[in-house]
Amino acid sequence: MHTVMPIGRDDFADVRRECYLVDKTAFLCDFLKQHAQVTLFTRPRRFGKTLTLSMMRYFLDIEGAAEHRQLFDGLAVADDPAAMAEQGTRPVLFLTLKGWKGLTWDIMQVRVRQQIGDLFGQFQFLLQDDLIERDRIKFKAVLEDTCDFAALSGSLAFLLRLLEAHYGRKPVLLLDEYDVPIQSAWEHRYYDEAIDFFREFYSAALKTNPSLDFAVMTGVLRIAKENIFSALNNLKVDSVLQMKYPEAFGFTTAEVEKMTRDLGCDGKMAELREWYDGYQFAGKEIYNPWSVVNYFDNGCHPSTYWVHTSGNAILGEMLRHAKNRTLDELERVLQGGHISAMLQVDYIYYSEIYHNRDALYTMLVMTGYLTMEHMEEDDLGLKAKLVIPNHEILEIFQNEFGQMKGKENPHEIAYTL
Repeated sequence: MHTVMPIGRDDFADVRRECYLVDKTAFLCDFLKQHAQVTLFTRPRRFGKTLTLSMMRYFLDIEGAAEHRQLFDGLAVADDPAAMAEQGTRPVLFLTLKGWKGLTWDIMQVRVRQQIGDLFGQFQFLLQDDLIERDRIKFKAVLEDTCDFAALSGSLAFLLRLLEAHYGRKPVLLLDEYDVPIQSAWEHRYYDEAIDFFREFYSAALKTNPSLDFAVMTGVLRIAKENIFSALNNLKVDSVLQMKYPEAFGFTTAEVEKMTRDLGCDGKMAELREWYDGYQFAGKEIYNPWSVVNYFDNGCHPSTYWVHTSGNAILGEMLRHAKNRTLDELERVLQGGHISAMLQVDYIYYSEIYHNRDALYTMLVMTGYLTMEHMEEDDLGLKAKLVIPNHEILEIFQNEFGQMKGKENPHEIAYTL
C-alpha cells in the first residue's frame, strides 16, 4: 500500500501507481447502469472532480484498454461483471478547462486556441483516415492555429464526428471544470463575449449530437440555462442541492476512518471531524478531500489548507459587495448561528449575485463556504438552514472579515445586496 498523499496529482493512473488512493470506483458501477445523455456534476473546488473524470477516462477508453484494465484490479468496480464489461469499450474525448482564464477576452482567446490545438494534436492519427478534403483542411487549420476563432466554437462537435467515423463507435465526452472560463469572464467583465462563444461551443457538442454516446461534465456552479445551455433538454444536473451520487466526490466518514488506520494515525478522527467534516450532501456526511490529504501529508497538523488554493477570492468578492443586512447575517453565523434562505435549485445567474440575497447564499453553498444543516422543498423552492461546515471554513470567514474590519467603514463598499 502506498502512503504518499496525492497532493496536486489528478491523473488516475499516476495516483493509482504511486499514491494512496481512496477507492471511488463503486461510482462507476452505479453510474454506468443508468445515466443521462449529458450529466453535469457540480461540487466545490478541490473535491476530486478532475480525478474522478480521469478515472472514467482510463476505465472507458478503447485506446490502451488492456493496460488500463490492470489499474482497476482489486478495486470495487472489479467485482462488478456488468461494469467491467464496459471497460475499454469506447473512444474518449477528455478536455479540462482549468487553465481557460484571462484578464481580457483577447487573452482568453489565446488560451482557447492553445488548448484546442493541443487537444487536436492528441488525435493527429485521424489525418491518416480517408477524410474528405474539407475535413482535412479544417483539422489542419485547428492544429496549426490558422482558423478563424469563431470556427473553434464547433471544434468539439467536429472532433467527435471524426472519432465516431474512425472507431465505428460513438465517443464519450468528458469536460472538466466547464465553468472556469465563464467565471473568469464574469470576474474580468467580458461575460457577454464569452457567453456568445461558449454557448455554441457546448451546445454544438452536447445538443442532439448524433456522434455522441454520452457526456459527463464537472464544475462548481450551474450557470444559467438560457445563457450557456440554451435549449439543452438532455442535461441532468447532480449538485450539492439535489444529487444522486452524494459519495462520488469528497471523502465519507468511513473512508477517512480507513485512512487513519492505513496511515497509522489512529485517534485523529475527532480533530479531522472538527476541521474538515460538516458538508451535507443528500444526507451524507462529507469531508473536504483536499484538506484531509494535506492534513496527513503534514504529519496530522490541522491548518486552513483549502484557503491556499485558487478560488478563495470569490468569498472576499461576495463580502465586499454585501450590504449591512447580509454582513450582519454572516457575522451571526460566525458566532454559531444559522441563516435561512431560499436556494436557487435550477441555475445560477451571475447577474443576480449582487442583487439577490438568495442568489448569494446559493453561490456560497455551491462553492463550499456554507452547507445545509436542514432543508425542505415546497412550492416556492428549496428552503434551507445554512451553517458554516467546519473549523477550517470558520477561520477563512474570520480572516476575510478581519481584512474588512481593517477598512475605515467596510459597509461603504456595499452594492445592493
